[in-house]
Amino acid sequence: MPDFNHLLREPLLILLLLLFAGLLPEGNLMAQIENRNLDSIIIERDTVLEISDTVFQDPQKAALYSALLPGLGQIYNRKIWKVPVIYVGFGTFIYYVDRNQRYYLDLKNKLMDPLYELKYFVGDFTEEQLTTGKDIYKRWRDMSILGSVGFYVLQILDATVDAYLFNWDVDEDISLKIEPVNIPGPFIDNHYLGLRASLSF
Repeated sequence: MPDFNHLLREPLLILLLLLFAGLLPEGNLMAQIENRNLDSIIIERDTVLEISDTVFQDPQKAALYSALLPGLGQIYNRKIWKVPVIYVGFGTFIYYVDRNQRYYLDLKNKLMDPLYELKYFVGDFTEEQLTTGKDIYKRWRDMSILGSVGFYVLQILDATVDAYLFNWDVDEDISLKIEPVNIPGPFIDNHYLGLRASLSF
């Protein structure tokens, strides 16, 4: 006798699956699909808003601005308080370049013309003293010029690094944790005691 249960089982399963699929309300499926679309749209919209709200500073622009006019890169990076510091630094270097140049020329003129009256020094000096003083002030003048050039490059670097780190957020909770650690050695029974330092911010 043939097994009718086996013959009826497969069509009944297919019929039950079709009925089950037909019993699901079409509105719920559409609502889920629409909700998924809305969620993705909202997420995309939030992402666009975040990008538009974030201010990015271009390091190349900051470097160019500082190279054209010292302090302009700092203004571009919204660090206006650095501008007076930069100009005080340049003013100091310019003062020392000018002062050392004047002293150098004064001593040099006295060496070249014994009848020349010194403007910045008082007293009678030997030729050796005049030569030594002239060389010293010339060296100081050259060092002041190099210092001003270095300061110029430094303010360009400051503007560039500041633009790179413009959006760097440092939390108020900066902590350094140092703890002992057991370091396994090259052999099975061999261990070393060490320290591990972890900086969290």
